Amino acid sequence: MMLAPRHIPFRLQRGPLMLLSSVLFALVLTIYFGAWAVSENVDARSLRSINETGLVQDESSIAIADAKTTRVENTFLFLCPLH
Repeated sequence: MMLAPRHIPFRLQRGPLMLLSSVLFALVLTIYFGAWAVSENVDARSLRSINETGLVQDESSIAIADAKTTRVENTFLFLCPLH
């Protein structure tokens, strides 16, 4: 007598897939909002570098403009092509 093969219910197969998709979605949102925040900081830094009187830069604004972005900022901007 042969036993019929047992099939795994669809619910058990769907669980890991839903967990993986949730983790992936959270990671994508973290990268997107992180890049958004970083791009705002970089823009604010560049705007502060321009002096409000006649668009003439002084020494402190030049130093701010020449400051390079950090590795974290570069990473977020590299990972998110939308920013």
